[in-house]
Amino acid sequence: MKKIIPLILCTFFVSCSSSRTEKKIIDDFLKKEFITDKYISVLVEEAIPKTKALQYYENAYNDRNLYEGEIRFAPNGYPPYKWEIDSIEIINLKQKYKNDTLLYKWENSDLIKHKLKIVPYKTIKKRGSHELGGYGIYLSKPLITTDKKHAFLFYKSFAVEIGFSTEKAVLLKKVNGKWIELYHYNNIKEIN
Repeated sequence: MKKIIPLILCTFFVSCSSSRTEKKIIDDFLKKEFITDKYISVLVEEAIPKTKALQYYENAYNDRNLYEGEIRFAPNGYPPYKWEIDSIEIINLKQKYKNDTLLYKWENSDLIKHKLKIVPYKTIKKRGSHELGGYGIYLSKPLITTDKKHAFLFYKSFAVEIGFSTEKAVLLKKVNGKWIELYHYNNIKEIN
C-alpha cells in the first residue's frame, strides 16, 4: 500500500505537467494564428486525431529525395529543408500513440487566453450556422516528441457553412519558453 500512493501521486503530477504543456503549445500557436486570421471565432468541438500531423510530417520526410513534380507532401519554404525529427523518432512516436484512438472533445479549460465558441461539427454543417461566426478552426491536440523540444499540431481553418480552406500539419519548437512554428506541411497535390 505504501508503494501505491507515491505511484499514484507521481502519475498525477506527470499528467498535470503534460496538460499544462499542451495548453501552452495551443496558446502559443493560436496567438500566432490569430495575428494571421483575426476573424476566427469557432472551434470544432471534436479534435482531429493527434497522429494526423505526424502522418503528414512522415509523408514529407519520405518524399524529401523526390524530384519537384513527384513530391506530394512538402514543408513550406524553399529547400534545403532541415528535418528536426528523424525516422527513428517517427517510428517511436507512431508506436507510442498507435492506441490513442479516443475522440477528444475540446473544453473551454483547454484554451488559456482565447475566447472561441466550441461547437460540435454537425451543428456547424447545419444551414444557418453562419450565425455562430464567419470562420472557424478544426484542431488536433499536440503530439509532443520524446525529448519534449518539439510538438506537432494538425490544423484546418474554414468558412462556416462553406467548407475547409487551409489544412496543414505544423511542427513547433520550444524556444526561450515559447512554442514557435518551424514549418508547416501540406499535401501539395490537393492544393494545386
